Amino acid sequence: MRKQPITRDEVERARQEQQQSAPASLSPELAQAAQKVGSGLKGFAKRFMVHAAGLLFFAPTISALTTDAVDEGAAILLAYLAFICLLPRGPVNDRTWYVPAAAGLVQWALAGLLGMPLATAAFLGGLQAYALRAILKKLKMGSEWVTAFFLLAGVTALFTTTASTGLSWAAILSMIPVAGAGWLVDRALARLTEAKSKEKLVAEILDRFKDLAQRKQLGSSILAELDILSSRASQFFTIINKGGHTDDAILNRINTLTREMFAAKTDMTASERLLHSMQDLSDELDRILQERGGPSSGIIDEFRGYEQQVRELLIAKRSLTAEPAKHIDAIAYASYGIIKQMREDPTDKPAGERFLKRYLKATAEVVSERRRLEQSSSSNRSQALSSALSRSDEVLEHMAQAFRDEEQYLMNNDTVNFTAQLNALETFMKMRGH
Repeated sequence: MRKQPITRDEVERARQEQQQSAPASLSPELAQAAQKVGSGLKGFAKRFMVHAAGLLFFAPTISALTTDAVDEGAAILLAYLAFICLLPRGPVNDRTWYVPAAAGLVQWALAGLLGMPLATAAFLGGLQAYALRAILKKLKMGSEWVTAFFLLAGVTALFTTTASTGLSWAAILSMIPVAGAGWLVDRALARLTEAKSKEKLVAEILDRFKDLAQRKQLGSSILAELDILSSRASQFFTIINKGGHTDDAILNRINTLTREMFAAKTDMTASERLLHSMQDLSDELDRILQERGGPSSGIIDEFRGYEQQVRELLIAKRSLTAEPAKHIDAIAYASYGIIKQMREDPTDKPAGERFLKRYLKATAEVVSERRRLEQSSSSNRSQALSSALSRSDEVLEHMAQAFRDEEQYLMNNDTVNFTAQLNALETFMKMRGH
């Protein structure tokens, strides 16, 4: 009898039954617990290998090379303790392991030169390494304090057994200057590492500023303030490189803020919070830069007054509705572009200053009028008031376009053709009562 062919439905049912009968995968909690157990076992295995190497190889070798005057058992104990204290077991960049280990080796060599037997000299080096590590870690040794009890047994053996033979007080006293030298080396390495880390962090922040400037979804007001904060931060970093300022708190604030901006949402609350944070940070950087040199140093230039006017517009627009606030954002963004263009190209300064002096003030007047109208509309929404609000929106829209055009014309070095448009804007503003 010929078999019936297996249908696609039968194959699908068989697959589902197999999946249902398969054991469920581990939950995240169990997987995390298993990972911790695995890490713990791995760490235990490493420690076991270290102690085994010390007991089975290092200690017997050092004991064999030590003079017969020192008891073999005491020599093995002292050499074993020296091994577990001298061997660095932390990360490569952890100075609290490697600097003490180096100081311990120096102490071992110095004690040997001063006539101490090999095992006792090694123990003195291990004791030096442990003590210096405790100092560098500010006594925050955790489980390493267990080693102190074994070292206490070693010190007891050092003075109560044949290990005291050849004990050199000069070698013991030399532990103080060796420890001091080790501490100074650690401080020097810390400054060098800190300088390199700070240099790397500054480079990351500057790259972050460049990337953020391309994120149009942040909004015009954020991008406008970002541009000025980037300028302040660059000047601040220049001071850091010259050694004129080492305020890590400010550097960390810049780093944290730029990281937050990468993860920023586009909702109004997040944008306003970031804007306030950037403005506060820019003001703080301004204060630092002014204390550093002031206008005569070239750090603070003549265009800061215009930047302050733009910032006042951004603060004033917080109480406006969405439509006029959008136009203020566009005006602020274009204004910072105009200021940047004047800084980069001195030939743009006359035209840029004429424009900003006239229209930043005019914008502030329109915004002030708009705020008054909105406050009035909350209690009295008449037809005349609605018309006035519409006219102010229209004026702000035209002014925002004028600011964008001015920035573009300065970039193209074409200010002649823009004169007619400005005249038309003036006429329009007068027709709308401004």
